[in-house]
Amino acid sequence: MEHDGQQHLQKSSSRKEKEMEDRFDKLERTLEQFQENARIMGSTAADFSTRSQDQLNQKIHTLISGLAQMDAMKHEFDDVKVPLELMDVLDRGETPYLYSKEMLERTVQKNEEVNGKIEMYRKFRASLLKHMGDELPSDTVKYLTARQEHKAAEQLKQNLQ
Repeated sequence: MEHDGQQHLQKSSSRKEKEMEDRFDKLERTLEQFQENARIMGSTAADFSTRSQDQLNQKIHTLISGLAQMDAMKHEFDDVKVPLELMDVLDRGETPYLYSKEMLERTVQKNEEVNGKIEMYRKFRASLLKHMGDELPSDTVKYLTARQEHKAAEQLKQNLQ
């Protein structure tokens, strides 16, 4: 039964991932089309002649409909949060992958620091419990029992006997 629940969660998760990929693929295609239309419109405007007026008007309408299409898609990305730092990276013309790499490196470093602190607190707690057990054994047993650390409390009781 538990296995069926895990399979259902995996299917649901993979379905959500697929939907997320689809919406980003759709956005990417729309942006690429918009960019291409803007490029064509720019070259048409640069070489403007009265004969190219209809083509220019058509590209302007295509750009407007592309903007409307992207505006209609915006609600699909309400859950997407883009860090402002990433915008700065893009404004400088740098690749977003560099930002991702730096962010991952900072995350790994912070994770190592936090793990070090956790280990330090564990050692401090163990040392404190050892010294409390030496000086105040019955109070330490009460403390460990109250904290539902029965195994440690029993071990301390056995050491006292």
